[in-house]
Formats: sequence, structure tokens, C-alpha cells
Amino acid sequence: MTSRTPVAGPVAGKVADTELPVRLAGVVKSYGGRAVLDDVTLDVPMGITGLVGPNGAGKSTLVRAMLGLVRLAAGDARVFGIDPARAPRRVRRLVGVVPEDDAAVPGLSGVEMVQYAARLSGLPGSEALRRAHEVLDWCDAGQERYRPVETLSVGTRQKVAFAAALVHDPRLVILDEPTNGLDPLERRAMLGRLVTLARDHGKAVFVSTHVLRDVQSICDRVVLLVRGRVRLAGSVRELTGADSRRLRLQGTGSLEMLAVALRAGGVPARVDTAGIVLEAADEAAQRTVWRCARDCGVAVRSLEPATRPLEEVFLEQLDDAGEGEARHAAP
Repeated sequence: MTSRTPVAGPVAGKVADTELPVRLAGVVKSYGGRAVLDDVTLDVPMGITGLVGPNGAGKSTLVRAMLGLVRLAAGDARVFGIDPARAPRRVRRLVGVVPEDDAAVPGLSGVEMVQYAARLSGLPGSEALRRAHEVLDWCDAGQERYRPVETLSVGTRQKVAFAAALVHDPRLVILDEPTNGLDPLERRAMLGRLVTLARDHGKAVFVSTHVLRDVQSICDRVVLLVRGRVRLAGSVRELTGADSRRLRLQGTGSLEMLAVALRAGGVPARVDTAGIVLEAADEAAQRTVWRCARDCGVAVRSLEPATRPLEEVFLEQLDDAGEGEARHAAP
């Protein structure tokens, strides 16, 4: 897979480079009188965006709305400036989807499955087969690609589904729970491929998942959906405090004594369960840290940006939204 793999013919969609991958404005979708999506306004820029939320929050319906697969009660959806309800085929040429549910066709081999997806996208037979092998190589499918899909392991089926989503070189890739059922090595490889798609291949990646540690490790932005409403949306770095000047010190010895010494030296410091948090720690403050640590007999093990786990940020939002029971659904 090259840095920008060319795709000829009807697969290539011409859209303005300035158009956002996804823009939703006031989207409402109801089932049986219940609003599953309630006035959702959301922009999905280039890079990797994570969508999280408790069970029943409306995440799957949101993805369907982006693809034009559900009729909206109100609002507007655009994918690269195109209305998916009016031009669904044009949108789907620009989008690759890895669903949570197994969408494999029993009886087809892995490579035949990917070739079939390529043909559905408009590629001719020989080119579809070439592309199928190329993308399966990139997904590290190996010789397993020649086995019937129903006999493949969970990890290999996921590789085949991923390859089928990429074979037509989409500009936007949407994945629903992409690491479900994967072992630690397969999970790390999948996350690495998503980063490569965004960083090296210039694609927008939208990941719907329950696994917050995956979101924190690879995503640029994150969206929290609660009861069909966007509760939180922003940069992962901003939400977790990675952009702040706060530092966290971990060490052995009397941290309470060190914190007192630091405050006496003009460095705002407080002790929490994970060490000492230093507010606005510039270079002068860091020099004070090392001097006070030496004087207090504290052995410093680490001095790093004081980030918060994304789980902690989201649980606070869920509690504020009255979703106490959702605490059990957010890993």
C-alpha cells in the first residue's frame, strides 16, 4: 500500500480538499418516539477521532446517520460536503467501513471476500484481485487469506474485514469496535495500522469503541455520546491535560516533606495518590525540584506531564449527566 495508492475509474471520488470528512448539524433520529440521536452537532476533522459512550448511547445510530443508512427526523449530515441521503453511492466510494458484526460471506476465501468488496466498489476483476492481495499483504494476512472466511480466527477475520474496507482506497475509514476479540499482539498491530493510515496515508479515521485506553493511545480527538447527545468533544491532549505545564513527580521517600519544601521554594505542589503534582513547572521550578528532592532525601523515579486517564475524565461527565449506572459500562 503506497502513501497514496491511486484508484482509477468509478471508485475515485472528487471532492474539495477543504471539506471536512464529516459534519453533522442538529441531527435527530427517533425510534418509537424515543430520540436516539438528540440534536447532534459534530465536526470530524482529519486525523483519528474516537467515539465513546455507554451502551445504548446511540453510537451505532450515529455511524449509520453518517453513512445515510437511516432517515433523519431533523438536521443535516455531510461527508466531504456530500449529503449521504441524496448521494449514498458517491459517499460510500469515499468511505470504508469495518462493522462490529461479522459481515463475511461463508464459502468465500479471505482474498475472494476482499476482491468481492473491490468489485462492489467498481474495480474490474484483475485490478480488484491485485488490490485485494496488496491490501491483505499490508494487513499481514499471510497464507490464511486462501482459507474459507468462516474457518478463520477472530484476528484473521478482522484483518480480512479491514482489508475489504480499504481495498478501494477510501478517504475516510470508520471502524466499530475494531479490537474486540483480539489478543494483545493483534490489538497492538491493529492500532498501529490505524495510526499509519492517518499519519502516513492521509486518511481520516473514525473509531467507535468502548476501550478508552485505545482512544487515549492513538486518537487525536474524542467524542463522548450520552443518551444521544454529545456530552464532550475535543482534543485528547487537552482533555487529559497533556498540553498543560503541570508535571507529576513520582519517587521514594517523604513526598509530603518534599511538597512542603517545594511550596516554601515558590513551586505550587500538592500530593495525590500517584505522587506530587507540580503546577506551572517551568525550568526554574524544575531546578528547585531537584534541589529540594536532594535536601529531603527523596529519590525521584520520574518527572512527567501530569496527564489524567481518559476514563477519569469521562466518568466525571457521566456522573454529571446522571448516568451513574454507565460507570459500569465504561472500561
